[in-house]
Formats: sequence, structure tokens, C-alpha cells
Amino acid sequence: MDRIVLSRKPERRRRKRRKRSKEIITYEGPDLISRLPDCVLGTILSLLKPDEGARTAALSRRWRHAWRSAPLNLDDGLKLADFSYQRIHAISQILAAHPGPTRRFATKSLRPAPNTSLYDDWFRLPALDALQELVLHFPLTPCQAELPASALRFASLRVLDLKHCSFPSGCGSLAFPCLTYLSLHGVTITEELFHRMISNSPGIEAIVLDTNSGYLRLRFSLPRLSYLAVADSSLPCRKELEELVVEDAASLERLLLHELDNGMSVRIIGATKLKMIGYLATGFPIFALDNSIFKSMVPVTLVEQFPTVKILALQMPKLLELNVVIAYLRCFPCLEKLKIKFVRNKWPESCQEQMARESERRCALRPICSCPVS
Repeated sequence: MDRIVLSRKPERRRRKRRKRSKEIITYEGPDLISRLPDCVLGTILSLLKPDEGARTAALSRRWRHAWRSAPLNLDDGLKLADFSYQRIHAISQILAAHPGPTRRFATKSLRPAPNTSLYDDWFRLPALDALQELVLHFPLTPCQAELPASALRFASLRVLDLKHCSFPSGCGSLAFPCLTYLSLHGVTITEELFHRMISNSPGIEAIVLDTNSGYLRLRFSLPRLSYLAVADSSLPCRKELEELVVEDAASLERLLLHELDNGMSVRIIGATKLKMIGYLATGFPIFALDNSIFKSMVPVTLVEQFPTVKILALQMPKLLELNVVIAYLRCFPCLEKLKIKFVRNKWPESCQEQMARESERRCALRPICSCPVS
């Protein structure tokens, strides 16, 4: 009869594993995160929401007051109008309880009309002196509300995003030397004030202009500008944009012209890095790219080709004009993607169609990649 030998090695291995697992579960090492300096803790907390940052006070004594000195990112996170007193009180309470610097202030749920003085009080707080991002989206009303002058006092702004408001009358010289992203949607601003603001903000890298009022001709030079989106929808009792000139476009990579069928002339000079253009339509009487001139989508003066352009979008009538498409392919020989959008007949639209078109237009104006405003 064969001899059977039983080994105890598997059992010993299982005991060792159980012992190790117990040691891992019951092991309590030093709190290394709490040993980090205040500046690092503040950076960690600045990535959290205000309510989550406040909850860290319950972790330990070390974290009890850390969130108050961390940069504050205050964003109501709402898109619909909300006029409750509780929301206004909550914003005021957060600003009063947080003596540290405020990095971002964004509100999309309050009307400016009954709260103009309240906004002025908020913007005058010392905690907002080093504000970097200001986002003010107001609901569309028959009478545009005027921004308080204190809303434009921040020379440290990197992001300025305004919607459905007007710049204060008699506004002085606007200077934003750190500004990299500018977005104006349904904003009233004079042509002189706009040019003055652009000339005092040489570091702008992205601009979005959507159906604004107060200017007819725009001419500026921004050597760092890499993204430019312009939309100008037809609205009653409003003068539309007539001319757009970018003199120094050495860094421009993406140019988006949306719903510009009002006969506006566009001229881009020095665009040696241009990668995307859209939408070129028959509504442009003149579209000049360096020394090459296009009239009503027809290249009449083709001096040079543009090998850097990889994406091109055309807006054409219902019938495809093959000769025009071939001419554009000769102008941009290195295209990787060609998009053709056909113009629909302008019949009266239902409310659902208007909402769908508005959503499509906003998505088109949004930068393709993340904007340089992290």
C-alpha cells in the first residue's frame, strides 16, 4: 500500500496571509496629508466644491481652518433663474465666512435688476481683490441691466464671461493684463471701450463674441490669440457687425464664423498656423486671408495656398456647387476633414425648433478643446 504524506505548507501559507491581512487592516500610520504645508492643502481644497471643502473641518484639528484660507471657487451651478432669498443669503454667508482669497466667482441664477447693490457689495469685498475668473450669466430681459463698475476692477482676471448685460456708462480704462479668455454673449459695449479693453489685454488667447450690440467694426491685434469665434444673429432693432479685422494672427489656429449672413467683411492677416476655418458662406462679400481674397465663397485672388488648414466647414445653398468646393480644395491642399452645411429655407420656426437651433449654435461656439483658462 502506498504511503500518503500530508504537507502542512499550504496551511502555513494561509495562516501567514491571514496574519498579513489583519496587520494591513489594523495598521494605523502617521497622517502624512496633514503634514503638508498650508499652501499645498489650500491647493487641494480649491479643487473641491465649497460644501465639500467646508466638510474637511471635521477631519482633524489640522484641517479645521484650512478651507478658510484656501482659494475659493464659488459657482452656483444653476442655469435657471432663482430669486429665493435663501440662495442670496447662502452666497453672502459663504463670502463672509471665507476670509481667504476668492479665485472664481460664477453666478447663473440671479437677476441683476433687484440685486445690483448686492452685487456691488460682493465685488468690493477684500476677499475678491485677487479674483481670477468672473462668470456672470443673467436671464434675457427686455431691459438689459448695467453692471456695477466694481465688477470690472479686477486686474488679476484670467477669465471674463458675461451674458445679457451692459457695460457701465462712463467706464474708465479697462485693463486686464492677465486675461486669457473673453466671452461676451448678448452684451452691450461701445466700440471704443471694446478696443480699449482689447489693447490693454495683450495676453488673450481665446475670444467668443455672440450677438453683441454697440459696435459695427472690430479691428484688433493679439499675438497670442489662438481661438476666435464670432456669431451675429439677426435681431430686430439692432445694427449688425459690418467688419472684422485681425491684424496680427500669428498664433491663430481656430477661426469660427457662425450665422454671419448679413454681409460682414472679414480680413485675417498673418495666420500662418491656422488649422480650422468655418463656416465660410455666401453671405460674406469679402473674406480675405492674408493676400488671398474670397468673394461670396468664390476665390477670386488666390496668391498662396494654406497647407496648415486641416479642417474646413462651408455653408452653401441647397444645391451643391461642385466648382466652388473644388476651388476650395485647391486653396487648402492638406485638408483632412471637410464639412458642408446646407442653408435651410427660413420658414417660421416653432419654439422647439428655435431651442434646438440655439443649442446647436452654442455648441458650435464652444472651443473644440479645453480653453486655456484652467
